[in-house]
Amino acid sequence: MLTGRTTSGTPTHGTLYELDAIAAVVVGGTLLIGGRGTIVGTVLGILIFNVRTNIVTQNNLNTALQAITKGAIIVIAVLI
Repeated sequence: MLTGRTTSGTPTHGTLYELDAIAAVVVGGTLLIGGRGTIVGTVLGILIFNVRTNIVTQNNLNTALQAITKGAIIVIAVLI
């Protein structure tokens, strides 16, 4: 999908997307040690990260802020 949007392909497309997927699943409530969770929780975790990305992108904020907010969401989810 990324290649279709940018009309070009590079080996770096999709770098670290797997970590975003793991973070969304963990924020959604899935336990990494036991693998227990729900699909609804995973979808909510994905929505949280996508809304955050869209807000930062549409407000034309620094990409470093994306990493900071992602880390803050993960820390808050772990503490809860």
